[in-house]
Amino acid sequence: MKKFLNVNDIEICIDDTEEGEKALLLIHGLTGNKSTMYPIRDMFKDHYRVITIDTRGHGESTRPKEYTIDDHADDIHEIIRELGLEKADILGYSMGSYIALRAAEAKCDDIDHLVLACTKPHGKTSSVARLLKEANLDITQVSQEEMMGVILKASLAPQSYEMALNGELNIEEILNGDGSQELNEEEKAAEDASLANFDNSNDYDKVTCKTLVIGAEYDGINPPELGREVARGIDGAEFELISDAGHLAFAEQPDDFYNLIKNFLDS
Repeated sequence: MKKFLNVNDIEICIDDTEEGEKALLLIHGLTGNKSTMYPIRDMFKDHYRVITIDTRGHGESTRPKEYTIDDHADDIHEIIRELGLEKADILGYSMGSYIALRAAEAKCDDIDHLVLACTKPHGKTSSVARLLKEANLDITQVSQEEMMGVILKASLAPQSYEMALNGELNIEEILNGDGSQELNEEEKAAEDASLANFDNSNDYDKVTCKTLVIGAEYDGINPPELGREVARGIDGAEFELISDAGHLAFAEQPDDFYNLIKNFLDS
């Protein structure tokens, strides 16, 4: 069920399956929205109350002209409070993993399990912006088609890339969700600015919840060694590598992705 929550003086739009004893919050990646997390929602909805989020600046949530990763982190805790949850499990994917980790570094008393998929500890900008710059493209000016081309090459394992070229894997649907909530140039610039020079590596010691970091063998956006670095920094964190997958591991190797996370959440 779609809901709008008043959070930190803005509206955050969520989709809440409402059924299940344990709550699992899903946080999407760069330029995404809650619908881009529906493939993961559908993996877990029979076992958990799954809540997918349009982070501020995205989807149907308020789109401020300026915001920070700390604003995102504050929103996560307020969403948990607004929903009346004592604790929630959080799964952040790519940009969502940076937000999830920052939220856990702020406080862990309302977080049970933390899953960081395809993550990195810090960056001067978003990984996509870095890739676009390397391709001599500006994230605020690039067309969706050009961005897709760059992301495609960096996101997939070799066999998945061939499947995408042959039309056997619909990457655009995976990346864009329902396609109705695309960001304009100004909104993309605000999104990119929110990640400028972010660094989650200074407060690893504040993360006291159970943590799983997932990397993917062929991830060219956030290579697995960056995830290993995050896992090494967090006391007791586990690291798992998904083989024959890239940045879109949840679509390329869905069974491996699901089993790793389900076993962790049940631990």
